[in-house]
Amino acid sequence: METKWDQKEGLKINKTNISYPLEEYKTNQKNSANYTASIPEFNIKINGKMVDKSNAEYPLLSFRDITYFPLTWGYGVNEFGWDYHFDSDSGLVISSQNASPKLLELVDYLYKENEYGNFIVHNDYIYYAGNNGAIYQAPLNDLKNNKNTYQLPKDTYFDESEDIYVKPYFSHRDGGVIFSYSTSGTKGMTYEIAINADGTTMEPVAIGPFIAPEVSDEGLLMYKSKSSYETDNYRYMITSNIKIENDSQRIYKINKATGKIAWSCEKPAEAFKYHNERLYFVSDDRMLYSLSLDDETIRLESSELVYRENYEVLGKDIYYISDKDQKVYREGDNNPLNSGETGEAIQLTGDYIVITFNTTLNNSYRSIVYDKNGNMAFILPRKMSTVSADSNRMIYFDELEKKVFLVEMK
Repeated sequence: METKWDQKEGLKINKTNISYPLEEYKTNQKNSANYTASIPEFNIKINGKMVDKSNAEYPLLSFRDITYFPLTWGYGVNEFGWDYHFDSDSGLVISSQNASPKLLELVDYLYKENEYGNFIVHNDYIYYAGNNGAIYQAPLNDLKNNKNTYQLPKDTYFDESEDIYVKPYFSHRDGGVIFSYSTSGTKGMTYEIAINADGTTMEPVAIGPFIAPEVSDEGLLMYKSKSSYETDNYRYMITSNIKIENDSQRIYKINKATGKIAWSCEKPAEAFKYHNERLYFVSDDRMLYSLSLDDETIRLESSELVYRENYEVLGKDIYYISDKDQKVYREGDNNPLNSGETGEAIQLTGDYIVITFNTTLNNSYRSIVYDKNGNMAFILPRKMSTVSADSNRMIYFDELEKKVFLVEMK
C-alpha cells in the first residue's frame, strides 16, 4: 500500500503494487504500561473513499504522529486484499498479494564503497562475484553452502601489490551460465568460461583481443559484430561494404556455407535485437524498425524518435525512451509511463522488462517491472541495478540499501 499526507487533504491510503523490503523499527527503550491515543481530526481516505471516523466500531487512531488502523476483515481483506487468517498453531498470519523482496545474505559477496559484484540467477542457484577474485555458486535455499568455482586473475593495469581483480560479467547461454572477463594492457585478452551445473568450470576460451577487421572478397568489413544472429543457413550481422562508396553500417545477411552476401538492409543500423523472428533496430533517423527474417520486409515500430538505443521488446509490447522528452512510452499508448517521469534505462531480463526512472517528480517510482503480458509485476521506490531473472524469480542490487534482494513474482 501507499500513503500520502498533506495539511489540506489529510491522509490518503491506497492499495498498489509497490513493494518494500521489511524494515523493523527497533529501540532499546521499553514501552510504558499505558498510553493514550486519539481519533484523528484530519480527513482519511482509503482507496478513494472517505472514512467515517465518528461512527466506526473500530476507529483509526493517532499516536505519536502515526495513524493506526484496526486489523479488521474490512480493511485487511476487502480494502487491501491481504491473505488474512488465524489459527492456534501459527497465530495471526497476514500476507500481501504483492511480491515481497527478501534479503540475500551472500557469503563473501564483493561490496566496496563504489563497487559491487555482478551476479546471475539460474535454476535454483545464484552465481556471484566475491572478494579477492572469487566466483561463487550458492543454492538459493542454503546460501551459506556456497562453492568457490573459479579464481579470477589480478588486473594487470594496476600494480601487482594492489588487490584489484578483473571484473566478471555473467550471462545465460545454451541453457547454462557463462562469465567473461578482460585483462588490461597492450596484450589484453577477453576470455569466456562456462560453468557446469555442479559448479565446476570449463577451460577459458579466448575471444579477444580486438583485431582490426579483415576485408572479405565481397568487400565486407569482417569484425566481431556487437549484434549477430544465426539461423541454420544464414548469419545476420552489422557491417559495411568498402566496395560501396560511403556505405553506412547496416544489417547484412551472409550465407554460412559460401560466405557470400545474400541480402543487405536498406536502412543503416549500428545494432539490432532479435525477437520473435524479427530483428529490431534504430536507424539513422532515430526511429525504431524491425526486419522480418521470413520475407525481409521492414516495418516501422515506433511513433516517436528513440533516445540512444533505449528500447526493449517483450511479448507484444515495445518500450522505449523518447528522444523528444526522455520519457518512457509503451508503443500504442499516448501517455508516458510512471506519471511522466523521465527514463534512465530499460532492460530485458528473462520474461520481464525492468525500467529505472529518474527522480524529478514526487508521485513517480524509481523502478517498475513489467511482465510479458504488459502488467506491472513489481514496483520499487528505489533503483534496481544488476538485475537477473530466471523463471518467476528476480534478483537485484538495491542501490539505496547496498544489498542484494530476491523477489518471487506472483
